Amino acid sequence: MAYWELDPQKNIGEIAKVAAELRKSGKWSVEGVKIVSWYMTPSTPFWGTIIYEAETEEAVFKNLLNWLKAMPGIFTTYKISPVLPVDKAIPLALP
Repeated sequence: MAYWELDPQKNIGEIAKVAAELRKSGKWSVEGVKIVSWYMTPSTPFWGTIIYEAETEEAVFKNLLNWLKAMPGIFTTYKISPVLPVDKAIPLALP
């Protein structure tokens, strides 16, 4: 899962063009990455989350790098971590 915030100085229309170009070219998502969900808020600065399944750590890294190469400075924050459903996490936390 990743949490991200877009740079409010970037034009949202230009970001949308970059997103469309990355998707059309096949540079996002990269091979080995399956997008499960991708959400964005309507608030400014824009932020959102993405959940994906990846075959390798390298694929996750390439996925992010393609955004950074296409539009340097696009994100002010990008946090990524593996996750699991809470109903599966609770038994792991029980003594």
